Amino acid sequence: MIRVLCISCLCLFCLMVPAATQPNILFIVADDLGIGDTGFSGGKDFPTPFIDRIAKEGAIFTSAYLTSPVCSPSRAGMLSGRYQQRFGHEMNPSEGAVEQEGLPLSEKLLPARLLAAGYHTGIVGKWHLGTEEAYRPLKRGFAEQPLGFLGGSRSYTGNGKGIGKGLLTDDKPVELNGYLTDAFGDAAVGFINRNKGKPWFLYAAFNAAHGPLQPNETVMARVSESLKGDRRKFAGLMLSLDDNVGKMLAALKASGQDENTLIVFISDNGGQTLVGASNLNLRGHKGMPWEGGIRTPMAVRWPSKINAGTTCTSPTITLDISATFMQIATGAVPKDFDGRSFLGAITNAEKLDDNRPIHWRFGAQWATRVGDWKIVRAKAGKEAELYNLAQDPTEKTNLAPTQAEKLKEVQAIHAAWDKTLIAPLWVGNPGQVKEESAKTKAKK
Repeated sequence: MIRVLCISCLCLFCLMVPAATQPNILFIVADDLGIGDTGFSGGKDFPTPFIDRIAKEGAIFTSAYLTSPVCSPSRAGMLSGRYQQRFGHEMNPSEGAVEQEGLPLSEKLLPARLLAAGYHTGIVGKWHLGTEEAYRPLKRGFAEQPLGFLGGSRSYTGNGKGIGKGLLTDDKPVELNGYLTDAFGDAAVGFINRNKGKPWFLYAAFNAAHGPLQPNETVMARVSESLKGDRRKFAGLMLSLDDNVGKMLAALKASGQDENTLIVFISDNGGQTLVGASNLNLRGHKGMPWEGGIRTPMAVRWPSKINAGTTCTSPTITLDISATFMQIATGAVPKDFDGRSFLGAITNAEKLDDNRPIHWRFGAQWATRVGDWKIVRAKAGKEAELYNLAQDPTEKTNLAPTQAEKLKEVQAIHAAWDKTLIAPLWVGNPGQVKEESAKTKAKK
């Protein structure tokens, strides 16, 4: 009895991280951009100096993945810490008020866990995880919503119509003053300044550079005339995003919170090349299980803990971000999380297991990566294909015909994982990516 009590006390002690040592956490999630859209990940078409500063002064992840090639399921994974297919959030929900099309209420989300650990939690920007009242941010662990909207996309100007498009502050309707990306940046700065002196978590979920392609005209003079059409407009969206990342960095510095704030920057899915994004030479785009649909630029900065110029080459997935946040905040990763913490890898150069399987399922499409090997089924009815990403990062040469044993091995790993999942709770729109592209072009 005494032994059990001592062990319990020790475990409790491990989970209690003093508030004085808990860092602030700024989680910046961009929308629909690829690895060719930030300078630190190889983009050259336009400058992103403030986003690049996060990378330069911290750690770059060169093999970072999302859990889904589209917006809402990806966000469900990163905020739950679990593969979203485990609880049926496999597809984008319908736009507007649709009962029970939202991140299932059975899931305890990252902000709720951090709130319980002593953090003040806030969300700025896009939600896209349910519009009905029970699914909204203030019901899922966020203590504050300075400014945001509930749906998957909206105009960068005007007030928006419909339940998913209108702007909200603490779930109350408000009007947009100015350009949307700037308004979100200002709201984030306000949150940072208001909450100095206590540990906070801010989910800064910008909808840039998701369509519609409506750049702020005040930044377009800074976009190279050599860029044309969609790419030029997309660049304008990115310049505004980068400017507002700069605002947040400046606020941290001016308020004395810079050294003890952990910043993570990612996109929510691969670049939507149909409307101007770039995945460089990676195959595919948003909506596909190829590298171009599921890879993201990823940078992490924490001046007091991470050395500038750090690089992590191990395959990493956004589930690991949630796990790392929890380890930092509480001293442990929740047992029901699917990710692993990378804290030791970026602060103490600890070695991660590069052969850990990483999985995807998006309707009839699926993929699994184990080490350098990746198996992909890109369409219903098609045979699975096999690629060696170390030798063929652009997925051009299908090795399935010559590597039958390796194909069988990775297929078995995927099948075992698939058995742990449930069916999607809603069907979604199988043609959503092409339809979204058509709508975006029509609004330009």
